Amino acid sequence: MDFNATLICETISFAILIWFCVHFIWPYLNKAIEERQLKIAEGLNAAERAHADLKDADAKVQAEIKQARLQASEIIDKAQQQANQINSRRRAAKPCTRSTG
Repeated sequence: MDFNATLICETISFAILIWFCVHFIWPYLNKAIEERQLKIAEGLNAAERAHADLKDADAKVQAEIKQARLQASEIIDKAQQQANQINSRRRAAKPCTRSTG
């Protein structure tokens, strides 16, 4: 008879514990879990936006580098043309003479 009474008391105690957990503990745990899920989702969205921004910035950088290379090439070509013109004028204006001393 004691076995049955003990089993019944344990069952009732366990049922009370379950009821207490469901009504008072589980809502707080569930709320914390949902908040954490929202933070994780926001973090993932921010990471995706950052990745897209990085791709855009990389494309802009590549375009700027291409433009800078073109400008540098043009400057080098102009400098070479000017150097050739100066050399041509110098040669045409005064032939090179050496003095013996």
